[in-house]
Amino acid sequence: MSSPLQALLIKQINFEHWANTELAKTLFEAQPLDERALTLFSHLLSSSNMWISRIHAIPMTVTLFQERTLEECKAMIDINTAAWIKYLQSADDAELNRIIDFIFPIDGSARRMSAMDAVMHIVHHSSYHRGQIIARVKGSVPVLPLVTYIVYATETIA
Repeated sequence: MSSPLQALLIKQINFEHWANTELAKTLFEAQPLDERALTLFSHLLSSSNMWISRIHAIPMTVTLFQERTLEECKAMIDINTAAWIKYLQSADDAELNRIIDFIFPIDGSARRMSAMDAVMHIVHHSSYHRGQIIARVKGSVPVLPLVTYIVYATETIA
């Protein structure tokens, strides 16, 4: 039985999966594909993957601005989602409140954040970059994707 906090965070990761999948569909349609948009998409996926590594205290296997093809990005969406869901399904509230020490890549400073806040960071960080990506592909796709939380929440309500 999941706690309300677990359920909330799992829903956030499911939103992340949905929004990134919708954006990937749009990027596959883009003619031409904006290279900076692809770099930003790969970046938000790397960031999510890096946080899973931090939470599990395992070596990172990706870099922050790793170059990927769109097909590789699509695969990374599923890899990240599976890892987050597996983690969240087994995490109790104490685990979700556990503090993670990390180095902030922007300035190299030592920082601390709870595992729960890492999940929220990933979702907000990705939303920020999805907005940038959508602005970059405007005019190169027939219809811009609407990947806001309200669309997800209202389309997936049971």
